[in-house]
This record gives sequence, C-alpha cells and structure tokens, in this order.
Amino acid sequence: MSLMNSLWNLLDWFLPSIRLSDDLDDPEAQPNEAFSLRRRSLLNPPRLRSHSQIQAPDLEWQRQREREQRKEQERDKDRQRIGTLERENAALTARISQLEHDLRTANQSLSTLRLLSSPALPLDISIPPPPSPPLDPASLHTAYEALIATQALTHRALHDRTEEVSSLRTFLSKTDDWSGAQLLQALRDLNAEIVQLAASVVDEFSSALDRKVDLTRPSDRDVVHRALGAQMEELLERRDHAADPTLLQFAIQALLVAGVRQIMDAFCFGVPREVDNALISIFEGMHRLEPQPTTARWRALTHAHLRTMLPNGNIPLTPVTPTTSPPANATPLQVFTENSLRGVLAVLVLAGCTDSKGVRRDPLRARFGSSLSTVGERAIEIAGAIREGVMSAAFEVIAVSSAGGQQGLEEALKFEASTMDNVFAGLGVESGTVLCTVEFGLACVRKVGDVGGSASQVEGLATSMQRQSLQPPATLGGHGTKIKTTGINTNVEGVLDRSLLMKPKVLLDSFTQIL
Repeated sequence: MSLMNSLWNLLDWFLPSIRLSDDLDDPEAQPNEAFSLRRRSLLNPPRLRSHSQIQAPDLEWQRQREREQRKEQERDKDRQRIGTLERENAALTARISQLEHDLRTANQSLSTLRLLSSPALPLDISIPPPPSPPLDPASLHTAYEALIATQALTHRALHDRTEEVSSLRTFLSKTDDWSGAQLLQALRDLNAEIVQLAASVVDEFSSALDRKVDLTRPSDRDVVHRALGAQMEELLERRDHAADPTLLQFAIQALLVAGVRQIMDAFCFGVPREVDNALISIFEGMHRLEPQPTTARWRALTHAHLRTMLPNGNIPLTPVTPTTSPPANATPLQVFTENSLRGVLAVLVLAGCTDSKGVRRDPLRARFGSSLSTVGERAIEIAGAIREGVMSAAFEVIAVSSAGGQQGLEEALKFEASTMDNVFAGLGVESGTVLCTVEFGLACVRKVGDVGGSASQVEGLATSMQRQSLQPPATLGGHGTKIKTTGINTNVEGVLDRSLLMKPKVLLDSFTQIL
C-alpha cells in the first residue's frame, strides 16, 4: 500500500495539475485560475490522496447512473403499459361501434315486422361516446373495466334482439323445400302409378268377368255409389266387360282417385272429421286475411304437430272383415289401403268378376296390397309437401266430383274445356257431363298483392296453358276456395288468384258413343 502511495506522489510531482473552469465542486478554485498550471516547489508540495479517495467519486457516479437507468426503465414500462391500454381502449371502442351498428340493423329489421308481433321492448342501454383516454394508468384501467361491462350489456341486448328476429323470421320465411315443377312431376308420377295399378287389376281378372254370375252384395253397391256416383254404378252393373274392360279400368282409376282425394282434401289425413273441418275453416280464413308466409307457416307447424299424434302402427290391428272398417288404431296409410281394397273388390264384383281372388279381401290384399300402399305413400308424401314444404304459395290438387257421390252433387257437372281435360279428347267426344275423374290436376292459389309470392314458381309452368282467374265450385278440388272475398273487421280486401297448372282428366258420359 505504501508503495502505491509513493508511486502516486511521484506522478503528482512530475505531472502538472490542470484546472477546468466548470469544476465548481473544488473549493480551492479561483476565478482567474482557469487553465492555469500550479507551480511546484519544495515549499508547496502536492497534496497526497489515498486510493480510496480517488475511487469514491467514481463509485458515487456509477450508483447515480444506475439509479437514472432504473428510472428510465420504469418510465419505458409505464409508456408501454399506457400504449397497451390505449390500444385496448381503441379496440373496445371499435367493438362497441360495431355492436351499435348491429343493433341499428336489427331495429330496422324489426320495424318491418311490427304487424306480426308485439312492440319490441325499448332498449334501456345507453352507450355514451368513448371519452378521450387519460394518461394515468389507473384511470385507463377503470375506463377499460367500464368498456368491458358496456360490451357485455350490449352483447346481451343484441342476443335478445337476434332471438326475437329469428322467431319472427320463422313466420315470414318464403323458402320452399318443394318447387312447383317438383310438385307437378310428383303428381304426374302419382297419376301414372294409379293408371298402372288399374291396368294390372284389369289384366288379372278380365278373363274371369261373367255377367251370368251375380255375387253383388248391397254393401258393394253402397261403396261404389259413394265413390263414383249412381251413373257409374249403373254402367258397371249393366255393361258386359268381358269383351272390352276399358270402362272397368276407368272405374278402378276413378275409385283410387276418390280415395287419394280424401288425403289431398284433408287438412291432416287421419285426424277426426270434425277436427279436420275446423282446421280447414281456420286456414281458409287466414288465407284470405293474413300474409301468405304467415298462413303457410301456421299450416306447416300445425300439420307437423298433428302428424305426431296419429297412430304409428306399433299396436296390432284388429282383423278387418268385409262388414267392418279399419280399426281406430290403424295408421293413415293402413286406412287408405284397406278402404281402397274394399273399393276395388266392390267394383270387380259389380263388373261380374267370378274369380275368388277378386271377390275376397285377403287374396286381393296379397296380390295388390303393396301396390295400393305405394299409391298411398306417394299421396301422403305429396300432401305433406304441399302443407309443410311450400311457403310462398298454396297448391291444390284438383279433382272433379261425380254426381250422387260422396261430395253430394245432385246433378253431374258439364264438361268445361278451360278447366278439364277429356280422356277421349280428339276422338269426337267433346261434350257431355262428367262421370268421374281419372287423373288429378294441380292449381296454385296465391294472394294478389303479396310481394315475392308464388309468381316465380308459377312462371314457366303454365306457358302452354291459359293462366286465368276462376271461381271454382266446391266440387272442383281443394276446399271450394273463393277467389275474391272481403275479410271481416278489416279494410283490406283479400283477393286470391288461381293459376291452373295442370288440368284434371275426366271421363264423360258420352264415351258410350266410342266404346
């Protein structure tokens, strides 16, 4: 240690000291001694400084520098934290703006639905404009939490409005699962299925037709009379069908058309008659007074829920005899099949069939039961599509009633070429009265003035036909829809426009001039 002190003293002796003018900490500095050299003499020896005295200012300066660095780092962290909070604040502000826009859009959608729903509850959430972000981190954190709470409330309100719009949209949807062209094709396929089945029955039993043998029972006449009318019953029983069974085939076609028509005319085939008639009346009133989508959606939902209440076929059926009807636990398809079997059997008996397979129900069911079930399945599918799969229009399956049949007509309808097709068209028989319907037709009924109704479906389907407005009688298919009616307790006149897309085919009484 003494050696180092000696070395420092020696260096201090040989090297002159230099004084800077801004060295204010030296108490010995004089104003005129700037940049002056101190003289060395034996009388003025240099001051001796220890090593610790030399290192002390450096250590203090280093600690001061570290403190300043730490303060600078803390300031950087504060600036970063403030920047992060400002970015989050800006993001939340943008999110709130988007939610406000969504709310305005939802309110605009709801304004178009006021006629169908109760007034929407006022939204008790006021969103103040975002304040200018403060610089204090604590204030930024408080503002951040307030924005989070406001966002949660806004999101909840938007969710409630979205659910309300969705529930209303269910009753305003005009989306169709089935188009008019698909319904037309399905009905043509059903007509072809009926024609093929009638031809198969005639081919099976045409060789066993004999007018000399009479196996007719009163119940057979009652069945044919209700389905085809008195005139068709008389022709079946009077004519000899062994040589020409054409009339027999038309009679079976007409019988199947009458059975399928019960499916098409019912609101929901299988429910009690009183309930079905009440639902039909409600639908007709709604169709005249309410918008088409509302009426169609109500019918679709009601029909879908009614089907779930019908028998499902899991319960064993009570045996059916010639004198009994299908039991109460039979499914709609089983009811149609059994009634159709009974009708075909009655027609064959009146036509003079002597084959035991044609006059007994069990052999006839074994031979044609599956084909009759196929016809019933197609009919139920088409009826369900019309009621549940079409929202933009109301389609009706058309059939012309027979005189004295189950529709209760006292006189036969005269043939009208504008609404019917003659099955013997072009063969010189173009006038007369209608005996029966042998193929279905299709009509589209829509409310005039409904925006976006069924015009898109009807357009192009009836280009080769006369598109017209007509007032059909209650016997021309459907439910006797009137074309122009004025609703009760309303100032809006409901006008229904009918477009005939496919005419029904009928058999005229003048066909005897050909056969």
